[in-house]
Amino acid sequence: MFAEERQNRILELVNRNGKAAVLELSETLGVSPVTIRRDLERLEEEGHLYRTHGGALSLEMGGRETAHERSFSEKEEAFAAEKMRIAEAAAALVQDGDSLLLTPGTTNMLLAGRLKGKQALSVVTNAANIASSVAGQTDWNVILTGGKIRPQSYALVGPLAEESLEKIRADKLFLGIDGLDFKNGLTTPSLEEASVNRKMVSLAKQVIVVTDHSKFGKTAFSRIAELSSVDILVTDKGLADEYADFIRRETDIRLILV
Repeated sequence: MFAEERQNRILELVNRNGKAAVLELSETLGVSPVTIRRDLERLEEEGHLYRTHGGALSLEMGGRETAHERSFSEKEEAFAAEKMRIAEAAAALVQDGDSLLLTPGTTNMLLAGRLKGKQALSVVTNAANIASSVAGQTDWNVILTGGKIRPQSYALVGPLAEESLEKIRADKLFLGIDGLDFKNGLTTPSLEEASVNRKMVSLAKQVIVVTDHSKFGKTAFSRIAELSSVDILVTDKGLADEYADFIRRETDIRLILV
């Protein structure tokens, strides 16, 4: 069975039942779970379904794309190799002594790990898991904002989070997103996270977006900022040529493909 034929069959099964598990699809189609996961990634990328932890939901079951938010563990599984390359390239942009803002997200979690070995960094984040992962760096200045925690992303949000950022200025912001559209800009599912992200954008000398190619052409519920607010965009080589060409031709953004 060719890949296209198999993916059509997967989509037929998901739409018929509203959902399907990876192992169920693997047994039905006689291919490995790894192959099924790749097929689901492709189908989600093309806008045909939603991937979940261990399977997929139909668009009808998953709800509107703009309101959909996956759990942190589900996001970790998606494009893991690409995210690691993005994190490594982003870490190369950091110099000893830099002051950094890190938003929540799976790519920034990987980035935090790649920064170990850098000297005298100041790291400010509203992600509880990121702060915990770098808290043992004795020569770093690690600051975790206050705020209410969101279990979907481990983000601290709300007035306390934003107030704790008031007196901070940073060299670089590493911004994770859920959608990047040339018309609608940078977006994320949560209104509260978007508000904190906007605050961080206003406080950084340089805004660096870290995201895999699947987020391009998508718009999530809450708007963070215009595309023009971005200085550097780090993404993977799966990015469609039309997006790469537009960024290079129509914007002042430095595009890094890994």
